[in-house]
Amino acid sequence: MMTTFHWIHIIVGAWLAFANFMPFLSSGLLLLNNAVIGIIVALYNAYFLFAKNNTDVKSK
Repeated sequence: MMTTFHWIHIIVGAWLAFANFMPFLSSGLLLLNNAVIGIIVALYNAYFLFAKNNTDVKSK
């Protein structure tokens, strides 16, 4: 089942993949874009993993 967690990863991953090939951002802004989006994704995942303790696979 696709949850909001999965959809956000698909959308952000697509943005990170295709933004590098779009001509509307300069190379400096692409670097900043990738760094900021990467930090946001890392914080989002850390929140779900540590704060909510919500993962798809749980060990017994």
